[in-house]
Amino acid sequence: MFVYGKMPNGDDVFQITLESNDLQLKVLSLGAIIQDLRMKNIKHPLVLGYPKLEPYFENSGKLGAIVGRYANRIANGTATIEGKIYSFDKNQNKTHTLHGGSDGSAVRNWKIVQYNKSMVTFLDKLPDGHMGFPGNLTVETTYKVAQSTIDIVIEASTDKTTLCNFTNHSYFNLDGTKNIANHQLMVECDKVLPVDENGIPISGPIFAKDLDLDFKTVRTLNNNGNPIEVDHNFCISNTRQNLRRNAFVTAKNISLELFSTEPGLQVYTGKGLNSGNEKIWGKYPYREFAGIALEPQIWPDAPNQIDFPNPLLQPGDKYKHHTRLKFSRTKIHRTMC
Repeated sequence: MFVYGKMPNGDDVFQITLESNDLQLKVLSLGAIIQDLRMKNIKHPLVLGYPKLEPYFENSGKLGAIVGRYANRIANGTATIEGKIYSFDKNQNKTHTLHGGSDGSAVRNWKIVQYNKSMVTFLDKLPDGHMGFPGNLTVETTYKVAQSTIDIVIEASTDKTTLCNFTNHSYFNLDGTKNIANHQLMVECDKVLPVDENGIPISGPIFAKDLDLDFKTVRTLNNNGNPIEVDHNFCISNTRQNLRRNAFVTAKNISLELFSTEPGLQVYTGKGLNSGNEKIWGKYPYREFAGIALEPQIWPDAPNQIDFPNPLLQPGDKYKHHTRLKFSRTKIHRTMC
């Protein structure tokens, strides 16, 4: 662990390197960010990230960060909790709340609780009223590396009924090229939420094939030479569940299987990415479709949709989100069950 840079207020930002026999993972205290991920004998990184700290303050995209206290969108920045209407920070087009607001967990400097060569736990405390949300919320994120696997565990508790929905916002690029047009994707789900131009759901789940988003069989993210645009929640289940496989993505000879406990999986192929002149560790600037984000979470706008998974966390209860990333060097070509 060492000081990597400074927050705008002068606080130290730390970088920690975790290692297994096959993986090297670099994380920052800023946003509990996954900054860099390397696989043994593979020259390029497997995630998008900046080699300097300043671009994380200057560019949007939430690269590698833990986003919350409510990941994804809340329509019109309002929700009713236990009969009371709350208004949240409207940081998307001054209309909706995205990823917990402008001072969400992705841009805060987390404290380091414990670490060793293969794991680290970060802590953040979001006060009552922060970004408009009720309750003093304490959240911990643990990254653990073992062999070719990364486990991400997010736990939270509150002293007042509140909304709680965190996810890691890493973008994966498995072949080190300028976009993901040669990646293949499979998702263990045949239903998605249709959304408007702001990403707000306009109905309940519909069949993915009706939006040409059927990924239950292996599908290349390429349409006549152009990457496929996806920014939708796949409806895995109606409630949190035991750890199970949700999806995998593969390119060249590297594959990633994603397992999660969460009821939804937001798949975003990065159309809005733009890093200015900042490069992917000195090779390419980030432009649209430079990486794919696979974000396990509760469904978007669930606070305003009675039939969506329950996004409330009660005092005395524990929120626990578990995501597992499993990498391999063998392409996977098979149909999901």
